Amino acid sequence: MYKRTFILSLVVMAGSIKLVSAQQTEPARKQLDSSKYGVVASAHSLATEAGNLMLKKGGNAFDAIAAASFMLAVTEPSMSGLGGRLQAIYYKNGSSLQGIDATTQVPSGYVKKPKEEENGFATIGVPGMVKGIIRIQSENGKLKLKDVMKPAIEAASKGYPILKEEVQRETIEIKELRKYPSTKKHFLLGDSIQKGGDIFTQTALAKTLKSIARTKGKSFYQGKIASSLSEEITAGGGSLRLDDLKNYEALDAKMLKGSYRGYEIVGMGLPCYGAIVIEMLQMLEAVDLSKASEKDYLLYHAASHFKAYEDRPLLGTKEDSLVMPSYTTKRWNQALPSKIIMPAQGDHSNGHTTHLVASDDAGNVISVTQSVGPLMGSKVASMKNGFMLATTMGPYLGTSKAGERAASHISPIIILKDGKPFMALGAAGGARIVPAIVQVISRVIDQGLSLDKALAAARVYQMPEKLLVENHKGIYWKDANTMSALKQSGNVIEEIKTAATFGRVHAAMFNSQTGNWIGAADPDWTGTVAGAIK
Repeated sequence: MYKRTFILSLVVMAGSIKLVSAQQTEPARKQLDSSKYGVVASAHSLATEAGNLMLKKGGNAFDAIAAASFMLAVTEPSMSGLGGRLQAIYYKNGSSLQGIDATTQVPSGYVKKPKEEENGFATIGVPGMVKGIIRIQSENGKLKLKDVMKPAIEAASKGYPILKEEVQRETIEIKELRKYPSTKKHFLLGDSIQKGGDIFTQTALAKTLKSIARTKGKSFYQGKIASSLSEEITAGGGSLRLDDLKNYEALDAKMLKGSYRGYEIVGMGLPCYGAIVIEMLQMLEAVDLSKASEKDYLLYHAASHFKAYEDRPLLGTKEDSLVMPSYTTKRWNQALPSKIIMPAQGDHSNGHTTHLVASDDAGNVISVTQSVGPLMGSKVASMKNGFMLATTMGPYLGTSKAGERAASHISPIIILKDGKPFMALGAAGGARIVPAIVQVISRVIDQGLSLDKALAAARVYQMPEKLLVENHKGIYWKDANTMSALKQSGNVIEEIKTAATFGRVHAAMFNSQTGNWIGAADPDWTGTVAGAIK
């Protein structure tokens, strides 16, 4: 059960005794670090620490990413978890690049209804995160799974201080969360959300994690956990059945490659949006962005964003063509319409999903994005197993057919220079993911910004009939006069002063001159970085 843990601190007031809930002051978040032994960057300090611990114990990047991934499943339930999806791309030194597709899948018995629900049992697909991360770690890691999962199990069973930002996200969905008894049991205190800094335990989730560690995930897909999931979802009116779980596989992803100013950009095909990342970059190669004013630099990015997102409906039939230089050159040279109207596919900008990266001194590096969909996923938790279940069907990701895997803007990327890893990155934030990734890559390659400055630099996002421009406290402007120049450019501009609304990027970059890995976490978010120490 997800419950408040109390310290036996006694406060005597007018003869009464009150129990004071335990709260901890959160330490400062390190958002830039480096080490020749590798780095870990994730959206939560406990996840970053868990990954770094694996490197200290002699594990590699794959052990580190698995430890961080499972820890996020405990500490960041609004964003990802055991009931969600995962996409990963990695470079294993001495072998080729590999991608893993472990996104959620539409159950075989699913039948589309005339009016789809946005939340609830009917939106739940087959979870992929567990099988995906275990496959990655078992095939490439050096440590035992039970040791890799130990930090997450301890956090769930002994409790951890919940971040105020997590509380804020769960509060946004409070009305929907109250509808489901299982969610109230594990994630609410009566009808209320917990307070930031309170120590919380998740005993049901701890038991689930122990079972996964003991059976190497088998119990999740064909054992007691699988049976209980099928029973609960069936009883709630959903379509997921035991055979859907038994038949689920973490698949080899389709790899897509492009080039950008002498660098090789590697992403994954559907259900990832790697093709759109590559298309945007290859369009921008037609412009010398190193000499562009900051105003023009951002407007060029807005133009590539519009054109590439207009091509999203082509992903299902012409994905390979979108990354061909001949196509991207032709596409860039086509004039923008006088009135920009983005194709309708949903904005998905409510702050969901999480991204993490890890590297090591053997030259391995991995980039992972995992999600439960919108905040708190389907809003349904497993009663017996204590974790949230992702949204897969319904209006959130568009029309899906039985057996399909849900496509999304998730786009973990690896960049190579002379055949060796240069950068691994990805982002959270729905449709904001792709332009955030592209703009960070361009800031480093085109403008020569350090990785932390590239993550802090102002971003843009093309919306219907207006361009959103990030401009809040702490933003980095290469030219302080850019905002006024944009407003005078004749474009419809909306200045956004709210932080963390343009995607949140975590990245690792290799410095070939020093031999160090550099890690950076988005300064707008709760993420941290740790350089390995041996």
